[in-house]
Amino acid sequence: MTQPTTEWSCRRCGTTMPKRPGRRPTCPPCRAALRAEQVLDDGTGTMNLAFTPLATALAAKQPETVLLWLSKRYVRELLTALATGRLPLTHAGLAEHDRPIAARYLRHELMACGILPTVDKHLLDTEQWLRRRLAELVDHPHEPLLRRFALWHQLPRLRTTAAARPLRANAKPYATQQFTQAQAFLTWLHERGIAPAALTQADLDTWYAGARVHQRHGVHGFLTWAITNGNIPRHLVATRLTFKPGTVITQQRRLALLRRFVADEHADIGTRTAACLLLLYAQPLSRIQHLTTADITEHNDELQIHLGDPPAPVPEPFAALLRQLITNAGQPPALLFPGRLAGQPVAYQTLHKRLRKLGFPIKEARIAALRQLVLQAPAPVVADALGFHPTTATRQVTNAGGTWSRYAAGDHTPPP
Repeated sequence: MTQPTTEWSCRRCGTTMPKRPGRRPTCPPCRAALRAEQVLDDGTGTMNLAFTPLATALAAKQPETVLLWLSKRYVRELLTALATGRLPLTHAGLAEHDRPIAARYLRHELMACGILPTVDKHLLDTEQWLRRRLAELVDHPHEPLLRRFALWHQLPRLRTTAAARPLRANAKPYATQQFTQAQAFLTWLHERGIAPAALTQADLDTWYAGARVHQRHGVHGFLTWAITNGNIPRHLVATRLTFKPGTVITQQRRLALLRRFVADEHADIGTRTAACLLLLYAQPLSRIQHLTTADITEHNDELQIHLGDPPAPVPEPFAALLRQLITNAGQPPALLFPGRLAGQPVAYQTLHKRLRKLGFPIKEARIAALRQLVLQAPAPVVADALGFHPTTATRQVTNAGGTWSRYAAGDHTPPP
């Protein structure tokens, strides 16, 4: 009696797989590849060759994930529109698509495989937000001034920063807050019949007296720009807010947290590493999230981390934890804290929530670490090694009560 067939071969690649009732004669990876080729058809019955890198990248992913993604109608329509040329294969073309979330995800896939040039995602999000907002303000009496502020001041500054380093996660919220408060301030002037060129210090002080802290803080950038460029009288003074020194945890608590996160094997290794980087080197999460395996080097059997110049040594047992994270990251250069989007690090808010969920005092621990570091070494040395501005390190010496900040005022020159 003939035994029933328990195995079958894929008709495309020949891979042998266990037979299951109802299973198609094509393995999951080949089904995903065939589906991608169909969706990326350029209209002639063949796949658009410009999307070959994307098809290769999709083939390296889990086939079930790719098939689920391609099963969504709006994803197929977006890919087909790009493959056939109905939608321009550019950042601007994707920005105009009516499915912004799907377009944003695909944008990162296209950048990761080299089809689109790499652009900072925070810069792109801010550009799109400002252009949408300006389109809504066509009838605003001060729309030309708001447009100049956005296109001549805010965007050029963001582009310059993005050319030097990745923008921080708060870049877009900060820019949108500035623009929103500038609009609110100009609306306030229009309602009172005050032209920007006729603004007086008394008018400005009246606005400050009735504004909340976040409004006064948000409008400062616009007022400084408008005064400098003569859009409002140059003799006016825009008050800058000052903030009190932050609270810190004790050195004993800092060391206890270090011992906990180095040894706690139940917590996620990425979250533990981020906590230790913050406790040891006072690094902000916006910088930690962008670290790659290329930032960690080995010199004379000692692990070093490149946060500034010169690189900083990595002490044990944290060095062992960092080596384990590097091994998990894959082929270098790879992100130490990868996110869900292709080629992008973990989102700032995601990393922040993971640490807060473990009861980690992010702000207090970072300030405590920086103050302890500047008490152990000169502030300029700490600033260079850890990538801080010298003013930031020097200010923390004063806040920590460092030696040079304890001298009494006056002339201490010894008498002749």
